[in-house]
Amino acid sequence: MTPSEPDPWSVREADLDLEPGAVASVLSLANGFVGVRGVLDEVGPGEEPATLVAPVFEEYDQTYAEGGYAYPEVEERLVPVVDAWRLGWSVDGEPVDVRAGTVHEHRRELDLRHGVLDRELRWTAPSGATVTLTSRRLVSLVRREIVATWWQVQAEDDVTVTVLPAPDCPHGGAGGDDRPGHDGPGHDGPAGDGPRLVTVTCRHDAQGSSVDQRAVRSGRALAVETAHLVECSDGVTATWDDAPRAASLTARLRAGDRLRVLVLAAHAAGTETGALAARAHDALTAAGRAGWDELQHEQRRFLAEVWERGDVVVEGDDEMQQAVRHALFSVVQASAQVRDVGVRAKGMTGTGYAGHAFWDSECFVLPVLDHVLPAAAADHLRWRHQTLPLARDRAAELGLPGASFPWRTISGRECSGYWPAGTAAFHVNAAVACAAARHVAVTGDEVLERESAVDLVVETARLWAGRGHHTAAGFRIDGVTGPDEYTAVVDNNTYTNLMAAANLRHADALCERHPQEAGRLGVTTAEREAWLRAASRMIVPYNAELRVTEQSQDFTRHAPWHFEPRTTARFPLDQHVPYVELYRHQVVKQADLVLALHTASDAFSPEQKLRDFDYYEPLTVRDSSLSAPAQAVVAAEVGYVDLAYDYARECALLDLCDLRASTDGGLHVASLAGAWTALVAGLGGLRHADDGLLHLAPRLPSRLRRLAFAVRQGDARITVDVRGQTVTYRLTAGDEARLTHHGEKLRLTAASPQERRHVPPGEVRTPPAQPPGRDPLFAAS
Repeated sequence: MTPSEPDPWSVREADLDLEPGAVASVLSLANGFVGVRGVLDEVGPGEEPATLVAPVFEEYDQTYAEGGYAYPEVEERLVPVVDAWRLGWSVDGEPVDVRAGTVHEHRRELDLRHGVLDRELRWTAPSGATVTLTSRRLVSLVRREIVATWWQVQAEDDVTVTVLPAPDCPHGGAGGDDRPGHDGPGHDGPAGDGPRLVTVTCRHDAQGSSVDQRAVRSGRALAVETAHLVECSDGVTATWDDAPRAASLTARLRAGDRLRVLVLAAHAAGTETGALAARAHDALTAAGRAGWDELQHEQRRFLAEVWERGDVVVEGDDEMQQAVRHALFSVVQASAQVRDVGVRAKGMTGTGYAGHAFWDSECFVLPVLDHVLPAAAADHLRWRHQTLPLARDRAAELGLPGASFPWRTISGRECSGYWPAGTAAFHVNAAVACAAARHVAVTGDEVLERESAVDLVVETARLWAGRGHHTAAGFRIDGVTGPDEYTAVVDNNTYTNLMAAANLRHADALCERHPQEAGRLGVTTAEREAWLRAASRMIVPYNAELRVTEQSQDFTRHAPWHFEPRTTARFPLDQHVPYVELYRHQVVKQADLVLALHTASDAFSPEQKLRDFDYYEPLTVRDSSLSAPAQAVVAAEVGYVDLAYDYARECALLDLCDLRASTDGGLHVASLAGAWTALVAGLGGLRHADDGLLHLAPRLPSRLRRLAFAVRQGDARITVDVRGQTVTYRLTAGDEARLTHHGEKLRLTAASPQERRHVPPGEVRTPPAQPPGRDPLFAAS
């Protein structure tokens, strides 16, 4: 995907790729509400639409060979919607298409600084006429409904140019069934024939377009309205042919003439179908008043603030510099406008994972947003709060108190049909609760704390109090699945237990700070005491003989996994080995105990972290993209700094290089967020603790000359600049900040930056080996 000399602020398509696969994901533009995959402007044969709108999903029956009580009955799947932003261009009656004619030059470039996708195509039609088509695509990070595309065609010969709005819209002129309630080519039969998206009405004329679509079973609807603003060279007249529902624009161009078209598309979606058209119209009107130049200015201003708060500078590795910026840009695109919809695992860049949200958001994405885009983190948490009634219902269905959030969902209902990895993964609840508490600690957002966090943390604390039980040895939580899905339905998963303990303590602290909210929820003194007792007696299984923490009860007594035979060393393992074999062996899909070393850092001594990391690293096959971020953070902390950097590169380059051959389904947003975390929390040593201080312990890997980043503490923003063995801390916002540098307390003011020359060397220990063939996927060369 990237050229031999990467540009630090853009991603260029190396070669023309006709298949809308990984490249379409990497070049996507999105804002968390609407997304447009980075497809070519021309519609390929059999190509599905490239536009996704977060609330538009369809429902499908879950099917089970043998069902059971409380199995989810319905799966929700994100469905592509009409590409209303698109234009179909024809030259002398021949569609402009790189699959036909002659391509002389072709360039596409994703501008990370300004948030646009540029394209230039110089093309000769079968008729012999040559034109240059230029386009700039923008999905607004400020106006959640708006997709804007500026188009220009310049003629080198005398040609007739025809423009067809929304060429993939299933209207009558495109060959589809033109009766309301039918969805055009390839989809026959009435609208009630099973789950699918149908086009109810559409209009295309000189004033613009309007399209209404509806998912038959879920009832989720879309209204999109567009405006087409046309400019021509002097002496050129463009005329509209107002054919019913399939208008086209025609202009006769002489050599050197230009035709420009700006398409503004506004999307409104939901269940209240009567109001959607009005919402789309209002958004379109406002965007039209702003105009193209202002839309670009808004985009640049928004991203300038993002880069000021979140840019990570790495000197000594140009490929990584480009990759980590693309990673952060993608995280921002997945979250900027997630009000009422939440952050999805693929953002709005593809339909992988059916467009679902997972615990990925709270555990991996929100820690980045807390520093870089805190308003988006708050919006995601408010979305979780909106779904709290469904989580309460799910807990009741499971026979539990409090709330049980879904493993995978779009609307807030559980959509996982495989309960050992879904319903049993109760740690999602602690992820939601601890994300709310962490957000407040980082940002000081007292409004969100009072209005959302108290409810989220208290109801999940109640779940843990009901899910676990006391024994003479302590408080147990049995029958759960931790982050490692190759070890399912276990007792006392360490990560789950420690996160549950933190959840319980957060609930008590929030009730102390907000007695009125606690009273509204019916929290009693006895209940709070029970939370603290459970947290203090939480069991953390430990093998005294090996002197390592167990991932779960008796995990270290499971049979070792033998990687040597060919049949047991084919990855991902779950595609070559039955789960029943994986479950009984010591083999780890993704960081689990090691994730606990990061998220519950204070529960482990430095010596214990080293022993635990050394034990679990040779067992962890990283068949999940969620593994490398935690391994990077802990590797850096225990002294394996170059290994930490290798894992940071794996996170950042995962999609740019399609390391898992799965980027075609959309970007791996959590892994991309993990690139920032690997550098800032891993190499930078960032930790938040209950003492109110910001803890930093920067180290440089041998590959880098410099690492620089910014972090947040309430209203304060601190920049950290590491060069060689020297680090400089500066306060760039706020009155003061208190932090530690490798344990030494520092006070920062704007007038008094602090410089320290003690930075521990990069590689101080030889790290353990990974499983055979499972070295970091993109180790630094």
